[in-house]
Amino acid sequence: MKNFLAEMKKTKGKWMWGAPLGIFLVDFAWLYWVFSDLGAEELADGYYQLLMNLPLVNTITLPILAAVLASRLCDMENKGNTYKLLCTLQEKGVIFCNKFLLGSLYIVFFALMQLGLVVFLGWRYRVPQELEADQMAYLFLSTCATTIVLFLLQEILSLMMDNQLYPLFIGLIGTFAGLFSWFFPHLPLRYIIPWGYYCVGCTINNIYYEETREVFFYTIPFSYGGLAALLCFAAVLYIYGRNLFLKKEV
Repeated sequence: MKNFLAEMKKTKGKWMWGAPLGIFLVDFAWLYWVFSDLGAEELADGYYQLLMNLPLVNTITLPILAAVLASRLCDMENKGNTYKLLCTLQEKGVIFCNKFLLGSLYIVFFALMQLGLVVFLGWRYRVPQELEADQMAYLFLSTCATTIVLFLLQEILSLMMDNQLYPLFIGLIGTFAGLFSWFFPHLPLRYIIPWGYYCVGCTINNIYYEETREVFFYTIPFSYGGLAALLCFAAVLYIYGRNLFLKKEV
């Protein structure tokens, strides 16, 4: 606990909440704009529209958030090259674990803020549809699991690379790959790359009737198999990344 509190103190004055708050405002503006164009009939499926749009927005914004958080949490040691001094006071494995836990904490709070955004927009536009608790739980679980795995990947890259631009570029490339997976559902890309699991975890789908220009929303089962695969990947990635950091010359 002392080591974790010390990790938190190192973020003092670094405005760590700036990135999550900025992404949240982007989400708010995006979804507010989407709802501002909806008529009364379209608002009948308002919550389904929200729960389908948010994972798509998250595919674009949250990989960037994960990359920025990881870079900000690791930049002090990288810029000052203080690993040798730091490792005389703390074990390497503890440093890796605490950075991962602190970054994950920011992501969990951000996911809770998104749930609050869903409730607020539903109240603001008086959506008549019932808000289903299980669909909210699926959104929260998918958002947290996918973003935390991406943060873990970015943390490893940030700890192993002196130049923090490289991890950010990798995060941007992953964002485009994840977005690409949304528009090609028949390709297995979304199951291969971690950025695609925002799409895998989405439990709302739709059918568009071109003749009448109507959209029909419906629910699909949550992919527990996809979640299990993601967690297995996270476990392997954590062990590999931690061992890689332990072997790093300081």
